[in-house]
Amino acid sequence: MNMNEGVVNGRVSVIVEWENALLSEADRPAAVLSALRRQMEELAREPGGPNFELLLVFDDSEFDRSGLKALVCNCVGEPDEILDWRLLPTPDQGYFQNKNHGAGKASGEIIVFLDSDVIPEPGWLRHILLTLGGPSVEVATGNAYIEPSNLVAKSFALCWFFPLRCEDGPAREISRFFANNVAMHRDFCLDHPFPELPGSTRGACVVLANQLAEENIPIHFNPSARVSHPPPNGFSHISKRALAHGRDRVLVARRLGQRKLASWPASFLRLGYHLLRSAWNCCMRFHKVGLNPLLVPAAIAISTYYYMLYWAGETMFHLKVPAISRIRV
Repeated sequence: MNMNEGVVNGRVSVIVEWENALLSEADRPAAVLSALRRQMEELAREPGGPNFELLLVFDDSEFDRSGLKALVCNCVGEPDEILDWRLLPTPDQGYFQNKNHGAGKASGEIIVFLDSDVIPEPGWLRHILLTLGGPSVEVATGNAYIEPSNLVAKSFALCWFFPLRCEDGPAREISRFFANNVAMHRDFCLDHPFPELPGSTRGACVVLANQLAEENIPIHFNPSARVSHPPPNGFSHISKRALAHGRDRVLVARRLGQRKLASWPASFLRLGYHLLRSAWNCCMRFHKVGLNPLLVPAAIAISTYYYMLYWAGETMFHLKVPAISRIRV
């Protein structure tokens, strides 16, 4: 498949937030960058292929700039005619604010958002760019899935909000997307930034997807544009992620004017739904992630722990417990 089949023949800006690098395993961000370089080089060397810009947005209070520069040089090399890269230091703005900041500094006609902890499968960049090159396509996204590498990962692959790994297939329209694997035309992206959602660390992509639906702008999903996402990294991260997830769920519902979904009764109903759904998925779909059937009870226990804390996060937010507002993930 040649890039000339689509409209992608100019400059493409890939924006990688570096906040998630704090939470992932140490070698994972390097694997992300190395995979990016290989795919960019493959496309750029085709006749009429694009050239690329890589923007790494990082909190300069958390990362040493010289150390980060050395890592990037080791993974993608010095800037050249295929890939020009820049580090964008920012104050502590947060996950979605970093993405908006990178978009504002990008020079490419197309902007691709990728996270520092998701590893693109071979062909990911080609598939997402060709999807965006389709007629009247403003937003293209792909499949982000949990890599089922161990018991915890298999449990989250079955029970968390990411779908399982998709098989190849034609692109189709969907109503939601994940901000770790999405591409937009630059002008459209600047006109539709990730919305501010004060008090939350995640959820702005849900609000943006809702805005796109109200404007009758479809999101085009290509199941072949796959990236693997890690599960929460360790007991502390699992606990914080669950608490923040519950809090952010209520904040999103309030932002969207969904009063019933933001209420106390809805929180109890969600708890029941999550527990039942998790148990069902573990019992009926364990083979899809290679989980030993003898470990199904352990997977149910892990998901139960997560969603009990999720409910606790919602409850703490309803009760206006100050500590819940300080959790960052």
